[in-house]
Amino acid sequence: MAPRRTLAAAAALAALALPPAGARAQDPADLPPPAVDPPPVPSGVDLLQKRSYWARSAGARPFVSAVMDLGVIYYRPSLAVGFGKPHWSWLGIEGYASVSPSGGAEYVGLRAALPGVEIRGGARYAFSRSQYFLEPRASYTRRDTELMLGPLSRYVAGEIEVSGSIPLLGGNLFGVATGYAVLGAPEGFTLYEESLHTVMKPPYLYRARLGFLGEMDRYGELRLGAAAEVLGNPGRGSVIVRIGPVLAVSLTHHLDAVGTVMVVAATPDQLGLLGADLGQLGLRYRWATGDRWPEFP
Repeated sequence: MAPRRTLAAAAALAALALPPAGARAQDPADLPPPAVDPPPVPSGVDLLQKRSYWARSAGARPFVSAVMDLGVIYYRPSLAVGFGKPHWSWLGIEGYASVSPSGGAEYVGLRAALPGVEIRGGARYAFSRSQYFLEPRASYTRRDTELMLGPLSRYVAGEIEVSGSIPLLGGNLFGVATGYAVLGAPEGFTLYEESLHTVMKPPYLYRARLGFLGEMDRYGELRLGAAAEVLGNPGRGSVIVRIGPVLAVSLTHHLDAVGTVMVVAATPDQLGLLGADLGQLGLRYRWATGDRWPEFP
């Protein structure tokens, strides 16, 4: 790709990384700590970044594939074993593991993928060295989430998710719907879910995201748009709304740049930037066995 396009992509990612003017005016202590791992839920951009290259690089076959995410505050490699065309249309098992100074997470599950729709289900084990289970409150501040009144946060989350996209008005309309069931939480406590950046009362939580990405060039390699999402927790009777810009850039057939910044528009809590989703800002590299043209990058 031409250097000018690469520089434009880098500049756009940098712009997304900067919080809105109102957020920058907050106390520096309000900055969120490094995330344990990137959001476990695809933003919808993942589905739209499927390249037809993977449809024609080889036929359906058994394969091993990997996706390596390198972001501003995280690195997460994931591995999949399946049958079909990797990163395009396939059925198999996938998993990831991530560790940081503050904790870690492990995920394993099944995924079925078609070019325009995907479904996955699995279990994620999350543990923290600094986050504790919380005492029930009607509303939480960031300081409330830092209190050490309960056990260390460790739990298993069962997840099921459906995502899809359709062409619309020179771009794509995309959606993601995910349901969670948190197991292993002590009775009488709530928890700060570090991957979803919200306080919830176990066991159930749902998340729905709807967005649009417009194609900014004739090849669809640069896409820019916006998304809105709703997180609901029946246990607290709470609903959180987040909105923000979305950027997707295909740098090569294997390498993509992704930017998603979701800031809070409505919430019963006062978590500041701790309640925002600023985690998906970085590069994504795809690899698979049987690739006819495995050049890097």
